[in-house]
Amino acid sequence: MLYLMIEIQRQTVQRATIKSNNNEDLALGQPIKRVMLATDRKNLEKTTLLTDELPALADNEIRLSVDKVGLSANNHFYLQMGNAPFLKFFSVYPLNDQYKHLANMPAWGVATIIESANPEFSVGERFRGFLHISNVVQMKAKRSADGFTAYGGKRDKLNQAYNGFVQLKDDSNSPIKGTGDKSDLAMTAAPSALSGFMLYELLKMNDFYQANSVVLTSASSKFSLATALLLQDDRKTGALQAVIGYTAKSNADFVKNTGLYDIVLSYEDDIPNDQALTPVLVDIAGDAVIYKRIKQSLIKTLAVGGTHSNAKASTFTAFGPSGILKMMIDMMAPKPVQKWAAKTFNPPLEMFFAPTVIDELLARWGKDDMEKKSDIALTRFVDAAIDNHWIKVAKSEEIAEIEAAYLRIVNGEVPPNEAVILSLDTNSVV
Repeated sequence: MLYLMIEIQRQTVQRATIKSNNNEDLALGQPIKRVMLATDRKNLEKTTLLTDELPALADNEIRLSVDKVGLSANNHFYLQMGNAPFLKFFSVYPLNDQYKHLANMPAWGVATIIESANPEFSVGERFRGFLHISNVVQMKAKRSADGFTAYGGKRDKLNQAYNGFVQLKDDSNSPIKGTGDKSDLAMTAAPSALSGFMLYELLKMNDFYQANSVVLTSASSKFSLATALLLQDDRKTGALQAVIGYTAKSNADFVKNTGLYDIVLSYEDDIPNDQALTPVLVDIAGDAVIYKRIKQSLIKTLAVGGTHSNAKASTFTAFGPSGILKMMIDMMAPKPVQKWAAKTFNPPLEMFFAPTVIDELLARWGKDDMEKKSDIALTRFVDAAIDNHWIKVAKSEEIAEIEAAYLRIVNGEVPPNEAVILSLDTNSVV
C-alpha cells in the first residue's frame, strides 16, 4: 500500500503577528515567503524546489499555513491527468510565467488560517482540502455549510469537488482532527479510503451490477484495502461469494496477511475459471494489458486510477464510445443529464468518477448523514490498519527526503506497510 505523509512545519500564529521559522515577527497584511516542491510537466520524475513570495492578501482572501499533506497513489493520477482539459489539476496552484515548464501537484492535506482579509473567517480555523507541497497557500474563499469553497482564477474551471474545504471542528468525529499515528494515517488515507467508500456505495446502488464477486487490482493500495474491508459485510451476508485481489508478487504476503481477500493473484494469473463466479472489476492499477487479458471473465469494469506507472497503455484508452460519452457527461454535464446517463448507459468499461457518486449520496442521505457515514468508514479503516499492524507510521525530515519520497510515489516504490511522515524545516531551504 502506498502511503506518504508530508508534514510542513507549522508557523506559530498569533492574531497580531506571525512567528517565522527564524522567530521573527512578520506583520500581517504583508507578502509572505512561499517554499514549494514543483514538478516538471514533461518529466514527472523531476522536481524543483522553488522559493517565491505570495502578495499581500486581497479582499476576501485567506492565507493558510500548510500543516500536513498526504501523498499516495492518488497523486500519481493527479500527475498523469495534470494537463487533462477536463480535470486541470496543474491549474489549481499556478506558478509564475517564468516557470511554465513546472507545475504544483495538488495533494490533500490539512491547513490552518494564519491571516484573513475575509470577514467570514478567523485566524486559527483548520480545514482539510486540496493543497500542494508548500508551507503556505492563499485563496479567495466563500463560507459553506461544512467549511468553505475556494474560487477565482483558474479554480473556477476545476470540478467543484476539488474546491471544497471541510472544517475540522473540535466536536467533529473525524479521525483526522486528532494527533498521533491514527490521525496521520487518516490524513493520508482519507482521499483513497473515502473514495473506496463511495465506490462501495456505488456497487451497492447498482446491486453489484448483477455480479457475485468483486476483483480489485492494486490490492495492497489503501483504496483497495478500504473497499475490501467494507465488502467483508457482504461476504458475511452471502451477497458476495468472493473478494479477489490482484497484486505484485512482492506484495502478495502482505495482501494475504490482511485477511481481506478470499483469493490473492499475481498479475500474471488469470481469474479462476469458476463458472460460479461472475465478477465485477475495480481497476486501480489501470494497466490495459491486464484488463484486456481478463475482460472476457468480467461482467463490468470500473476504471479508477493508474497505479501502474510503467504500463504500456492505460485502461482508460480501452473505453468504447458509450464509456467515453458517459465519462464526459459525468465530468461536464448538468446533474439532470448525469442522472439520465446513469440510467441509460451501462458500458462494460466506464470511469468511476467520485464527485458524481457524492452528489447522488448527498441527495439520498443529506449532508449530516453523509458526513457521519464517511467518518465511520474512515475510522473503521484506520483502526483496522493500525490495530492489526498492517501499516506503520515512519517520520523523517529534510527536503532531500521529501524529494526522494515523491520519486518513490511516482515510481510506485513505497512499500505497502509504510506511512511516511516528513517534517520540513524551512530554515534548511536556501
